[in-house]
Amino acid sequence: MIEQNERFNVTGLIGLADEVGTDILGYPVLGTDEDLPSLIKNRISAIVSIGQIKTPEQRIRLFQLLKENDCELPVIISPRAYVSKHAVIGEGSIIMHGAIVNAGAVIGRNCIVNSHALVEHDSVIADHCHISTMSAINSTVHVGTGSFIGSGSTVRQNTKIGEYCLIGMGQRVIKDCDDHTCIPPKKCR
Repeated sequence: MIEQNERFNVTGLIGLADEVGTDILGYPVLGTDEDLPSLIKNRISAIVSIGQIKTPEQRIRLFQLLKENDCELPVIISPRAYVSKHAVIGEGSIIMHGAIVNAGAVIGRNCIVNSHALVEHDSVIADHCHISTMSAINSTVHVGTGSFIGSGSTVRQNTKIGEYCLIGMGQRVIKDCDDHTCIPPKKCR
């Protein structure tokens, strides 16, 4: 998506220790997370490009590290996504191919709205959430900080999902969920 937008020149990637010095997708791996502060000499643009599986902790840690080092965290929107001009997208968030974000929707900071996901009108997705592939967040839903909505899941209109919830793949959420709820419960173990 970054290549398709043509807004940025990719200087390099941050990866694992055994990847440093190699190329991934044609870009050099410059260092690890620990090297970030020394690699950032001038205000640069950066994006957290790892996903969120079970916990948002790694994405939150990296987002905060980039903020502490005065990086610009741009919004990245696929040219093949639809985002209403009446929606608000927070810094460092990524809207992937085929995603739809309708009027009045608010997407927080450091979020992923993955491929073909739908965020309907007047819904609020708080910071550090991952709305996974083909999921549908219907109108006036509120998804709390750090929550994950699995692929193909559907959330009923006017529903509140608490903070740090994990909604598994293909689930139907038809009533409010307290903080740290897992659906189905065995997904949290």
